[in-house]
Amino acid sequence: RFTSDKIGLNGDDAILQLTSPSSVGNVAIDGTVEMIDDTTSFTHTGTTSLAISSTNGHITIAGGSSGGYVDVESIRFTNAQIGISTDTDIITLTSSSGTADVDVDGTMGISNTVTLSEAAAELTHSGATSLTIS
Repeated sequence: RFTSDKIGLNGDDAILQLTSPSSVGNVAIDGTVEMIDDTTSFTHTGTTSLAISSTNGHITIAGGSSGGYVDVESIRFTNAQIGISTDTDIITLTSSSGTADVDVDGTMGISNTVTLSEAAAELTHSGATSLTIS
């Protein structure tokens, strides 16, 4: 059903609304956009930027239900793990009883000051061989 600048159905004539403010074409969608092909993409071909925003809440981006992940540039997010495509669990985030934990799997280089601000801070080595601080 076409009504002026709206495309819809009988009883809901504004599922899509087409506007052209300042010579820029806009599409307003009332409802959910579902992409149903097995492999699909959402492509921006402009020369500046793409913004995804919500005026009334948070934005959730999630991978599939089985082994799903989200890649942002070269960083891979899989559940509470952060890594790259060839090593997906470099950083693991957890929380227990309101205390956040960060586990780093690999060598961590720090190029600036490390500050321990708790009243009773600890540095614990649980390896079987040795700890070297130089």
